[in-house]
Amino acid sequence: MGTGSGPSADLHMAVNNTQPPGNRRQGERRRMGDRRQSRSYQCIAASWPDQRLQFITRYLFTLIGIVYFNWGFEYHSPWMTLEQMNGFFIGYLLWNTILFLHAWHYPESMQRVRVALWGDVLGISIVVLNDPWVVPLTSMVYIVIVLGNGMRYGMRCFTEAVGASFLLAMLTLTMRYYHDLEGVMPAILFMNLFSALILVYAYVLMSRVERSRQSLQDSSRRDPLTRLLNRAALEEEAERLLKAAREHKMPVVVMFADLDRFKSINDEHGHSEGDEVLKSIARIFTSCIRDTDLAARYGGDEFVILLQDIELEQAFRISERIQKRLERWVRERHYDVGISIGLGEAPRHGDTLETLLDQVDAALYECKGRRDLSVVALT
Repeated sequence: MGTGSGPSADLHMAVNNTQPPGNRRQGERRRMGDRRQSRSYQCIAASWPDQRLQFITRYLFTLIGIVYFNWGFEYHSPWMTLEQMNGFFIGYLLWNTILFLHAWHYPESMQRVRVALWGDVLGISIVVLNDPWVVPLTSMVYIVIVLGNGMRYGMRCFTEAVGASFLLAMLTLTMRYYHDLEGVMPAILFMNLFSALILVYAYVLMSRVERSRQSLQDSSRRDPLTRLLNRAALEEEAERLLKAAREHKMPVVVMFADLDRFKSINDEHGHSEGDEVLKSIARIFTSCIRDTDLAARYGGDEFVILLQDIELEQAFRISERIQKRLERWVRERHYDVGISIGLGEAPRHGDTLETLLDQVDAALYECKGRRDLSVVALT
């Protein structure tokens, strides 16, 4: 039954009165660029306890600001009265409470994180503008905002916080000192230089921490042999994609691939060569799918591929491509190994990975062993 010497194996459909997929679409719908951003430059959702600590910090700094302006000195400012400043602090507390409640219910909302970031920068700019000291002590809170957001939410938010802080800090200081810029220029230059050095150092440090974190996270999500996603990462990604499929009516196809007679390679050639075969087959999978799709080693000689925003007809053509490349690769090396591929579409055939795999696996069981290379698709 080896594929090395026999004629080209046929693809066939066998399941629940399945018929070959039609040709309703001419050509496969391809992506317009990679829609997934590099994970190393994304705003990353922090855990709820970590976000809760950030909100508590905001409340604490606001209360310190109220004490600072009301009892720290005799207040005077050409921009806002003390009553207006107190009104601003109360408004910020209410704004912070609204964001807190939203974060409680939707902790993964990055849009809220960015809105809160800009609210923090705008808020401290108003405080700095009205700080009566020649060199406003409150300006150091810009650094707290940059570090607090960068360390929680990744390099993109860190960079955005740096840019927003510098932009509004320069605007605020220009408004403060426009009437006596020459007299306070040395103090302003020193303060800006000191702040810039801290932020540059923090940026370099954060970049290294982020790279280390990404490397560690990637290693924890990858199968050490094939470098495909491992089972835990697959289940995490599947939950996300299948949720999107339900909410946005976006089809997701689950492809389950099971190698036939792979044990014979380990028995005849040794486990080292068996490992090389698995790595080569993993490369065939990744070369046949799009950048937006996800391939994982499910366990042993079983693989799962998640195909996003695609219908069963296009997924079937991808499975054909995998079949042909694997058949050629096996024939060149004279291995006695085959592959069975099953396809199921969410949400039509199920809305969880477990349900889809159970159905596809049952379908594969019906035809497993009939051909060296076979594909079945649920309809």
